[in-house]
Amino acid sequence: MAVLTLKTIRPTLVRMHRYTGLLLAAILFTAGLTGSLCAFQGEIDAALNPDLFRAAHPDGHLALSHVVSRLNAQRPAAQITALLYRPAPGHAIEAFATEDRPGQPAPLETEIFLDPSDGTIQGMRATEGCCLNRRALMPFLYRVHYSLDLGRTGTWIMGLSAILWSVDCVVGLILTLPPRPAPLRPAGFWRRWGKSWKIAMGRSSIRLAFDLHRAISLWLLIVLLGVAISGVALALGDEIFNPVVRAVLPTTPPIAAVQADTPPPRAVTLDEAEAIAAAFTRTHGDREPPAAVLLAPDGSSATFYLFSHNGAPPPGLGSARLSVDLKTGRVTEAEIPGQGRLGNLVLQMQFPWHSGEIAGLFGRIVICTSGLAVCVLTVTGVMIWWRKRKPARTRHPR
Repeated sequence: MAVLTLKTIRPTLVRMHRYTGLLLAAILFTAGLTGSLCAFQGEIDAALNPDLFRAAHPDGHLALSHVVSRLNAQRPAAQITALLYRPAPGHAIEAFATEDRPGQPAPLETEIFLDPSDGTIQGMRATEGCCLNRRALMPFLYRVHYSLDLGRTGTWIMGLSAILWSVDCVVGLILTLPPRPAPLRPAGFWRRWGKSWKIAMGRSSIRLAFDLHRAISLWLLIVLLGVAISGVALALGDEIFNPVVRAVLPTTPPIAAVQADTPPPRAVTLDEAEAIAAAFTRTHGDREPPAAVLLAPDGSSATFYLFSHNGAPPPGLGSARLSVDLKTGRVTEAEIPGQGRLGNLVLQMQFPWHSGEIAGLFGRIVICTSGLAVCVLTVTGVMIWWRKRKPARTRHPR
């Protein structure tokens, strides 16, 4: 019965795989190509714009409040939203800000680069710049990767495409299995399925395309399926992914500060808030200081992240992230990687997996290679479809 069922549904699965692949071909090719470049976005961007990213002078280890005050003095109209204030050696401090400009219907979002020795602005660029000049290239490709540069509409398109791709990965796996499995002879099954993992050279171009399409998808199945699922999480996390994970897997809420042993609430400076954040993470096993901060528009809170001694994302499940209320000096929310229940760990691993940072440099190389592999899969998939429809057109000429 099981064999009969598999044989019965196989034609349906073939059609599903074929038309889902055709529907997603352009999107997957675009996402794969841009994703392979975005795996090394920082390095490529710095190589294209050394005058922005490279520090002209040695790092002066400026206090966070000093960096903010120096930036405010030079750009009084700028509202700072994020600050990477402890950069890697030889790199500039990066700040993101919004600024009202005469004649502009909305505040202009800018990226500002500061000399780490004294906080002097050494360059700026618009974060929404377009398109293929060296200043705007990598930010533009990154926007194309996660939203096709279409704003929230594009993000929904990419998220729904990732859902279809996740299903299609499983369907593709089923189609690689031997059409007539022998459940009582596992050795025979593995011998026949093993042919699906190989690429036979010296055959016709269409046969080579088929072998490439099947073998690459099998060898990279875990990586590609993980990228597809994490694509859903990153595009539609609050709308779809996070509620589903919390509904089916056990989770714990973010860690909150223990109020009983804390001093009475009082307003704190940014430097004091940074010290509070560092002390909090030390109690949970992370001894690295924070290197970046998000600032609330109303100045009520500071969210510290990227706990790293060199300003680079740590491998594994990423960095801690916690918010300090600047009016009370208390930690209001904290997430420590590796802590929590199964659902928390699943949520924490999505961005590190998608970016490859879960395995450091090696992981980023794998993600870069996988992005190029997605391009190959889309091209070979279209080639196979085109070749299979040619006989039908020949038999039924117009």
